[in-house]
Amino acid sequence: MRVLATVNASPSHARKFVPLVRALTDAGHEVHFITSAPVVKELAREKVGISTLMPNAYDGLKAMLQGMAAAEAAGVETSTDATDHTEGFNALFAFDFWRELLPPVTEAAREFKPDLLLRDDFDLLGYLAAEQLGVPHVTMSGGSTILLDPARLADPLDAHGAALGVTGSGRGLYGFGRVDYVPAELSFTAHPWPVELRYRQPVLARHGESLPPWIAELPADKPLVYAALGTSLPMQAELQQQGVTLPSSIRPEHEARLIVEALSEVDCVALVASGGIGADLPRAPHVHLVDSVPQPLVLEVADLFLNHGGYNGIREALRSGVPMVVCPQGADQPHNARRIAELGLGLQAADATAEAVARACGAVLGDGAFAHRAAEAKRKVLAMPGVETAPAQLERIASDHA
Repeated sequence: MRVLATVNASPSHARKFVPLVRALTDAGHEVHFITSAPVVKELAREKVGISTLMPNAYDGLKAMLQGMAAAEAAGVETSTDATDHTEGFNALFAFDFWRELLPPVTEAAREFKPDLLLRDDFDLLGYLAAEQLGVPHVTMSGGSTILLDPARLADPLDAHGAALGVTGSGRGLYGFGRVDYVPAELSFTAHPWPVELRYRQPVLARHGESLPPWIAELPADKPLVYAALGTSLPMQAELQQQGVTLPSSIRPEHEARLIVEALSEVDCVALVASGGIGADLPRAPHVHLVDSVPQPLVLEVADLFLNHGGYNGIREALRSGVPMVVCPQGADQPHNARRIAELGLGLQAADATAEAVARACGAVLGDGAFAHRAAEAKRKVLAMPGVETAPAQLERIASDHA
């Protein structure tokens, strides 16, 4: 089977493809990605072909941030923790620029001749290309699309089909299925989806990756708290250094300082992956600040995960049975933070202050119920069908549509 994959957002969006792509290539299937240069580093060690035919992901982020900053300057509210983004996505996916960006993706897809297309849930180009070619398409779940209501979600072909000369499959954006690595009883989706493909992901280390020896040698007489700023904030910080004005709700240096100050007040050993932000921030001796670490391996030994509520990190924490404290910023993160608290897997900081974050960390570390529920969640994850079972199911989807 020949599988084409399309993704173009922050590099972390490619990470959710990796377990499934490894299962496909191990089963003898050929996988080729269409993406942009910043995403390639997440795929460089995988046994896949890569074409960088999409616009640079930094350019898209830059345009979005500049638009948010301009709207804010004009007095328009740009930050939201709304639990339903359906109408916004309907409007976004109807914009003409998708058709302008489509031709190189469609041309590459025709040349590759895929039997199946995998796409990032936010990517519309893969969907339009698949519908043009009459190829079934499966989506990798994550990000703010988990808040969409499928009953009110428009089919982008209503806006683009006539111009492309395509009537389409009639299955819509997610009708062939959405892949998720979270069991149904722990689901973070705001609404059930008609076709859900759920698999157990492995501990997602890169090939040849191991826990750095210096982390293995950290003191073990206190709980290990791991904190991460994710991948979006470092991208935003880099653009800020280039002179891009960010909206006031996005403050990379402030977020790094908040985490470092909070963990300096917690009785623990703290490891903060900052993505290069705030390297010179003052901190207590027990707080270790680094650019990056192999997150899935660190989560295997962590007692608490302090994060912003990104879906990749949440999935990895569930897989490793680690309770969480969440300081959400935007998009799906406030929803995810509420869901973590609802499931008893951690707490959302009461407000964006170091004192509140420190209190939440202390509360989770001091109450064994959070660790017990995280361990229960891990057992549910481990009871899922392994991702190695996915290729056979995807083969059936492809053959049923042939």
